[in-house]
Amino acid sequence: MTRVKLAALAVIVLFVAGCVIRTEHRIDAHITLDIRHIEEQVGGIFDYVEGRSDTLPGAEEPKAEPTSWLYEAIDAFNPIKVAYAAELNQASPLVKEIAQSMRDRNAEIAALKDKGCLGENNRGYVELRDCDGLADAAAKNAAQKTLSEENKDRKALYNELARLNKEGGATVSTMEAVGAAEKLKNAKSGHSVQLPPAGKYFDEFKASAPGTALGAACKPEAWVTLP
Repeated sequence: MTRVKLAALAVIVLFVAGCVIRTEHRIDAHITLDIRHIEEQVGGIFDYVEGRSDTLPGAEEPKAEPTSWLYEAIDAFNPIKVAYAAELNQASPLVKEIAQSMRDRNAEIAALKDKGCLGENNRGYVELRDCDGLADAAAKNAAQKTLSEENKDRKALYNELARLNKEGGATVSTMEAVGAAEKLKNAKSGHSVQLPPAGKYFDEFKASAPGTALGAACKPEAWVTLP
């Protein structure tokens, strides 16, 4: 009997270790968020908004975890709780409404980016940039209106996704950082972007082809024009 108990304990310890290793983003000393799933959520929505996909992921509330004596035993031994992001499907009317609004506006946003008049900052929102296309007051006012509507939708989207993933400790700031990283990942040559602060997302960009091409100009939080 003792050998059986020791074997069961060994399995539990190995399982717990695996759970801790597979997560990437620490929220605090007691909980770890499955950031890769969050990235897939935001990336899937932006793919739809920008026309890379015609399928829109929605979002549903996190489902209750099944309970069993094994699950409870594993949870008792685990010093860091692992929180997985809410699964995505077609069940979120608010996400669908916001994403559709952003998709309808995307052509205007893309045109302003192509002219160098709009840039992506590292907080997940767009900003006006100096450009000849906004020298006319009417054009600048129109661009400002488009920017305001876009950022309002993005804020609402980040808030909703944070709410859906609140059990995992996700915050609006988490969603904003992921949103900025996804926008940077898909930015085109000639577009104006603000690079991420020092950390995971900056390191990933620096190692990419555009980051390498920027050379010394590739610095945390710098505004750059992508080569």
